[in-house]
Amino acid sequence: MSSRIAELGALISSNTQKIDEYLVANSLPSPSFEEDGPVKLNLSGELESARSSLLNATAELQALLQTPDDLLRPILNGTSLEAISRYDMARKIPVGGSISFQELADQCGLYEPDVRRIVRFAIAHHFVFREPRKGFVAHSAASRRLVDTQGARDGLGVMFDDCYQSFGRGWALAHDGQSLFETFGKQPAKAKRFAGSMAAFNASPLMAHKHMATNFPWETLGNGTVVDLGGSHGELCAALALAAPNLHLIVQELPRTVQSVDRATLPAEVAPRIEFMEHDFFTPQPVVAAVYTFRQIFHNWADVNVVKILRSLVPSLRSGARVLVHDLILPEPGKLPLMQERQIRAMDMLMLSICNARERDEDDWRQVFAEADSRFKVLRVFTPKGAALGIVDVMWEGEGEGQESISAK
Repeated sequence: MSSRIAELGALISSNTQKIDEYLVANSLPSPSFEEDGPVKLNLSGELESARSSLLNATAELQALLQTPDDLLRPILNGTSLEAISRYDMARKIPVGGSISFQELADQCGLYEPDVRRIVRFAIAHHFVFREPRKGFVAHSAASRRLVDTQGARDGLGVMFDDCYQSFGRGWALAHDGQSLFETFGKQPAKAKRFAGSMAAFNASPLMAHKHMATNFPWETLGNGTVVDLGGSHGELCAALALAAPNLHLIVQELPRTVQSVDRATLPAEVAPRIEFMEHDFFTPQPVVAAVYTFRQIFHNWADVNVVKILRSLVPSLRSGARVLVHDLILPEPGKLPLMQERQIRAMDMLMLSICNARERDEDDWRQVFAEADSRFKVLRVFTPKGAALGIVDVMWEGEGEGQESISAK
């Protein structure tokens, strides 16, 4: 019987060959750390499965070949990437060229030996930058992203300026007793950067609004009303409007968000059908609707607050009304490939650190609805194929009549 490391080695070899042969046959660029390396591999179907399997196998093999003491060491020191972000180093290096460590240090106003250490750490651990010849810095594919993409710069800035210091003691202690929402509410520049980082994160097809639009029978609502609570600038409602042309769609948000809405960013054919309404979801819901949606809202809040939000819906709920939650659903331990499980557990720890909140598994979702009101009936908890976010489909079984309802499907 072969050992686990031999099995993983064979798996790595087989899947590497599949991907390499596909890239060569289709004249596609091979992965590279060079400045002009591909941003995406453009794989799909079986080849994307091979890539996923390859990443999981290499991660497991690396862990197996380390000692237990190696695995007990904390995650990498983040100082290097933090300095790269703070001093905007990537945009000080010419695309297609290079500069000396001394030139870079001068532009940053830093001590040259420290810049050299920061960059060489980033090269060794993150493949950010290259040193094409001794003493000179050039771009890698990763550092080039920091030049070309605002979302990538925003993401690093948010992580180090806003989140990193919260990991050991929580957001409030790291931000003068203020919650994440209070902090961003008082600092518009930080709020804008956070929004930019989230936009970049949500740009992945795994996060697409279409997963909600195509996994619920919206067309059966006719001209019914859908309320998206905390719906930002209406991205989800736009996707629903395209899926069901007769829906009446309302985005509820805090005043500062509603006032910042630019309807020109919505598809022209659906923009007139989307209404924006100022509303705090901790206060009683004023609109009677067939469906109330919450996309990536509840993972920002502890259970006690989620219960408050759900109870605030009750005054307007009618029998058969639905509550749809579009949020991460934690898997049972060990059910996902290693890399996916790491990403999900990392998100869960991030929510603990910055919001004193959490991601939830199916039992957690059922429990929080039961605590809010026994008349909430959880119908389905599932993650659509090809999606990162799951759907929690809940029906209200309380008293009340009205046309704004939908039968269970």
